[in-house]
Amino acid sequence: MRFRLNRREWMKATATAGAWLLVNSQLLTCRREISQSGAIQQDDFIRLDNNENPYGIAPAAHQAIIEALGESHRYPHHHYRELIQMIAEREGLSPEFIVLGAGSTEIMNMAIMIYGRKGEILTSDPTYFDFIFYAEQAGCSIRRVPVDDQFKIDLKAMAKEINSTTSLIYICNPNNPTGAMVDGRNLRSFCEEASRNSLVFVDEAYHEYVDDTNYSSMVSLVREGRKILITRTFSKIYGLAGLRVGYGLAHPDIIENLKRAEMNFASISYPSLKAAIKAYNDHEFTRQVKEKNKLVKAYLEEKLDQLGYDRIPSQANFVLFQVHRSSKEIAEALKKEKVLTRPFVFGDQNWIRVSIGTLAEIQTFITALAKIS
Repeated sequence: MRFRLNRREWMKATATAGAWLLVNSQLLTCRREISQSGAIQQDDFIRLDNNENPYGIAPAAHQAIIEALGESHRYPHHHYRELIQMIAEREGLSPEFIVLGAGSTEIMNMAIMIYGRKGEILTSDPTYFDFIFYAEQAGCSIRRVPVDDQFKIDLKAMAKEINSTTSLIYICNPNNPTGAMVDGRNLRSFCEEASRNSLVFVDEAYHEYVDDTNYSSMVSLVREGRKILITRTFSKIYGLAGLRVGYGLAHPDIIENLKRAEMNFASISYPSLKAAIKAYNDHEFTRQVKEKNKLVKAYLEEKLDQLGYDRIPSQANFVLFQVHRSSKEIAEALKKEKVLTRPFVFGDQNWIRVSIGTLAEIQTFITALAKIS
């Protein structure tokens, strides 16, 4: 079932909910909420709250970690070159266009510190709440534009909000927490125009999961020398969330600017680098993960429809659906059933985001959801 909200109703609701988001966004982010509850560290919970790959890491990456331990007494920075070269070759770029980070969030923080603090940040509402948190922590001014009535980032409305103070534009595509995607042609046109004066930061964390043929990465604009930054991560389809590896793609001038905000000359450990190198080349493993995600997501969507929940069509490894009482209460009730999910409130509505786990995990989730409904 696809959920629609009248745009006027959405904008009105977003205005009333905006203050709530400003106060509570830090409570909604994965790492901070986890730290507030020791219970979810237990092994008997089904973890569907952090958009992780439930199938672990590729066997070759696992073996690489073991082998790398023998060299872990050495600093790893000299080994960055191998992974950078691999990424550059695949993306049709030279190595100077690549920066590595301990997760894409490290590069995100670089962009916020170097570009976001220069003026005003423009982004959608809602979007990845950790980005909002980091930007607020850095003291940035943030202008948010509501998503449209299909819960997609409203590029036309965002374009109208660009002004002389706009220094950084953040677009998460597919968007988190909605899972919705914007058309590649429309995004390209937006980026071409917006990047004339501002850095356009396109977060492609869920790039590898997308099935929609209308999607396209913005890496071609990087090749053209546009003022574009793209980030991707090894935390999702590659299954390396606990090893913290991400990368950014941008013109060398932008990369050099970002590096001015580096806080560590070698933030990625040697075992993490070696695991990422093996994972990046294991196309069969990522193919299998994507196929399993697609099949289990279809099952989840069918069951949510049968239970009468309105959901947003997703191009990622999670699904966001609307609930008709406090989302926090729903999440707590599911937690008592040993299932962890993520509660959200935006658009004056309550939502639950559930990661696509294994089929058995999603079956357990559906049973628990039906029980508490």
